[in-house]
Order: sequence, then structure tokens, then C-alpha cells
Amino acid sequence: MGLFSFFVKSPADREKKGDALVLASHYGPARIEYAKALEALSGKVVGQDALRGRIEEKYAGCGEMLARIHLESAVDLHESGIDAEAHHLLYLASQLASEGETKKAIADLMALLNSAMAHEGEEWEPAEKGVKDELPREDEAFEALCFSLPEDQATAYLGYGDAFKRGYSALNAGSFAEAEGALDEALEANGLSSYVAMELATACEHLGKNEKAKALLETFLIHYPTHTHGVELLCHLHVKEGDSIRALALLEEAIGAMETISVAFIVLKGRLLSELHGGEAAETWLEGHLKNQWEESIAFLLARLKKARGESRAARELLATSMGRCAGCGRRPPSHIRLMYSDILREEGDVSVSLIERYLTLAMEDPATASNAYGAVSDIYRRRGDIGEADRYAAMVEGPEQP
Repeated sequence: MGLFSFFVKSPADREKKGDALVLASHYGPARIEYAKALEALSGKVVGQDALRGRIEEKYAGCGEMLARIHLESAVDLHESGIDAEAHHLLYLASQLASEGETKKAIADLMALLNSAMAHEGEEWEPAEKGVKDELPREDEAFEALCFSLPEDQATAYLGYGDAFKRGYSALNAGSFAEAEGALDEALEANGLSSYVAMELATACEHLGKNEKAKALLETFLIHYPTHTHGVELLCHLHVKEGDSIRALALLEEAIGAMETISVAFIVLKGRLLSELHGGEAAETWLEGHLKNQWEESIAFLLARLKKARGESRAARELLATSMGRCAGCGRRPPSHIRLMYSDILREEGDVSVSLIERYLTLAMEDPATASNAYGAVSDIYRRRGDIGEADRYAAMVEGPEQP
């Protein structure tokens, strides 16, 4: 899939988009993608049990990660004496958590807050009189989306009103015409200098209303000239019209407006250079920044480009360095790095038992990698001459969902 491929069709496509969002730690948007995939699968029974089960597990996993994030934030708020807001986050976390340990931690802290607030003569009220204690599912989903955004952006989204909530939820549900109508209404209420303009532009782009989308984004970027998604989407529209030079110029202008260039923009320019001018130009750009400061996402893109250009040893060394740095700080290396490293070893001829164990560990720890991992294990066993085991693991690979 290219840099500017935004359209998603089948449940499997939505699952892949969710997986990519998880890798970027965007758990709220990922959870929405998995929910949309499950909705698309709701009328399909035959042969879809494995796919449905896998996506349900990922959906729950995203909820669990969001719950942990809210729990951590609630702890910080409590330590700062802001108990009412901490209680609100704990309530939201309790709706999302799926692991017993997390649920217990939420319940323990909530009991502590209730006790402390009662001592101070305060009482937390989760809802207005006559309103059910549990958040409506659509409100929960909207809040989950907002809490996954940068704090200032999330705060703005939560204050844009009901029309925006309807439009933003419809946009993430793939109902683009409905989203356009509601976001038009929200734009009138909140003005062109709001984030509403960017979200409305996204809806218009999906509807093929490119001129309207471009006009909205050009105005939006006057107020937010370095916003990653705004710049990326306008670049996409320029590339779609065959104006790649203008897309690169737009990105250069955004970079020039930053006091310190963000990692997101370094990576974005690397991807754009790769699409426009090939891997060599992109590698030169990325290597220049990686020499100054090691960044995992820059190193991963550089490794991917080198692998595509046949420089597998250089790619493997970059990935090994990333994994070593993770181990040095006590953090497990991300799945996508470990998977590419294992794939390079296999492509170089490694058919060892230790490599099989690498893949099986990946499959257990991250279900999103299972299909690739089992397929690789099947290939290794076949190359070792163990056809029985090769066939057994091949049968575990879920085939792609057809639209």
C-alpha cells in the first residue's frame, strides 16, 4: 500500500488499518477500525469465525490499552489533588478494561477516591439526574477517539458540540455523506480556524470533492501550518492530481515553519521522497537525521527502504540496533521491527529452530503478526523437508478476506 492510500474496503483491510494504528499507539482510532470490521462481518458466518475472533481480541486489546492510559492519567490527577477529574477518567477506564488486574487497579483507586472525596464532603456524580450511569456506546467511542489525540486537540474536539460529535463519529464509521452534513453544521458554529475544517476536508476527500477539501485544508493550514495530518492530506490531494512537486513544496514549507523538525515530518518526507524520487533520495534524507539522533521510526523506514533496494545486511543491522536499544532500556522491541528482522534472516537462508521460535513467540505475543509468522514457519519447515509441519502451519494462516 502506498503512502497516500486512504481508502479501506474489506474487513481485512480495516483490520490492517487498525493494526497500523496500534503500531503508532493510536489505540482509540484503531479500536474504531476493529469495530467497523466487526460490523462488516456481522452478516457473514461461513468461514469467518477465525477472522472475527482475531479482530474481537484486538478490539478488546485496544480497549484495555486505553483503560491503562486513563488509569495512569487518573493516578497523576489524584496525586495532584484533582480527584473529581480522576474519578471521571477511572469511570471511562472501567468501561474499557478487560484484564482482571487492570479492573482491580481501577476499582482500588476508585475506592480510594470515593473515601477521600467523602472525607472532604464531595460526591462524584457520573451523570445528570435521569440519565443512565453507563455512557452510551457512541459517546464512549467518541471519547475514546478524542483521548487518543494530542491533549489540546482532544480538548477542542470535546468542546465542538453535538454536530461535530455526530460528524466525527460518522466520519470514523465510514459514513462520509452523513459526516459532511454534520461537519458543515459544526464548521458554521466553530469557524474556519477550528480543527473541524480538517475533519470536513477528510470527509470531502473520501466523497471525491477534492476542490472543497483543498480549500478547507489551505485555510486550516494557515492556522495550523505544521499539523501532520493536515499537511499529509493536502499532499495526498496534490499527488492525486499529478502535482507531486507542489506536494513536496508544501511539505518543505511546513518543515520550514518548525523551530525543530518533528520526527513525524522527517518520516513523512522520507516516504514522500521515496514515492517521488526513489529510495536513494529518501535514504540520504533519513540517514542525515539518524546520525544526529537515533529515532526508532526513522530507523525502521530506512531499514524498509534498504531491504527493498536489496541491502538486506544494512537493513538487518539497523533493526538489530533498534532492538538492542529497546533491550537496553528494559522495553520489548515492537512487533513490526522483530518481524522484519526475522523475515530478513529467513530470506538470507536461516532455517534454524531458533528462528522458528522467534516467529512463534511473535505470534503468541501479538496476534496481528500471527498470519505472517505462521506462514514463515510453514516456509521454514518446508525448506527443512518437514512437509507435515509445513502443512500444519500453513493451515493456521488466515486467508485474506474478500470484499
